[in-house]
Amino acid sequence: MTQYKVIAGTFHIKGFQPDGDSIRFQAVNQANWDFFNWETEAGKLAKKKQLRIEAIDALETHYEGYHQPRAFALAALESLLELLQISTVTYSLSLTQVVAANDGKPGFIASAAIDPFGRPISYVFPKDAGLTDGTIMDSEALPVENSINFQLAREGLVYPTFYTTTDRVFAEKIRAVVARARATKRGIWSIDRTSDFTLLDIRTLQEDNLIMPKLFRRLVGFYERYSEFDKLPEYMKKQRDNLTLWDGTKKRSLADLMTFDGRRMQMKTPIEDILFSPK
Repeated sequence: MTQYKVIAGTFHIKGFQPDGDSIRFQAVNQANWDFFNWETEAGKLAKKKQLRIEAIDALETHYEGYHQPRAFALAALESLLELLQISTVTYSLSLTQVVAANDGKPGFIASAAIDPFGRPISYVFPKDAGLTDGTIMDSEALPVENSINFQLAREGLVYPTFYTTTDRVFAEKIRAVVARARATKRGIWSIDRTSDFTLLDIRTLQEDNLIMPKLFRRLVGFYERYSEFDKLPEYMKKQRDNLTLWDGTKKRSLADLMTFDGRRMQMKTPIEDILFSPK
């Protein structure tokens, strides 16, 4: 059973580039970070650590100079900040960086590990979550329903994104609220096009087609490398996503779940049935 370290601290966005699934966090007691195996001393000593918020993926506000439809991307970020009681936010003109904010608000994270980039993989909780700093809790005891991860998924503001390392107990709970959000067409599920969309150009990716961010990032990579659209199926097949489906089936890449017909792409496998490799 997964063991989570509960850490009290403050959340920070001023001068940074947060989005709906990442934010900076500073622990009240730095000794709590000794729970993790840091690859570099610099990562361990950094006071304000970039988090990777577990089990969800928000639309990209900025990725390699590109973005997804901004209304939904900013809705996830603004909801994250509201749940953390961070207010009076001023963005740069490009909407990529926070210039000013009433941040430093208290709360908790519960994390079991760090990702390959040294980010604590975390469930994020507001200050009134009833948690105790420094304790270790297993997946049966940790109240994931009180986490902001869970709340954003329930409101249809983010895509579920699971890894082979994601705790199945929590994944099951998030899968359930995602199913309800999709059935009622809440938030992104009102116009999600991941299962069937036509890709005309890079503009349609940024302004029109609402698709899961993992696929968006793959398609941005394609446009950065190729000018001929007919190379897309080959490009997608070359990506080593190393997927595992919920039922245990192994797939090499997202292309194995997709069909291509000209500029039309279809992926009938539900997003929440895909487990990505953490590396």
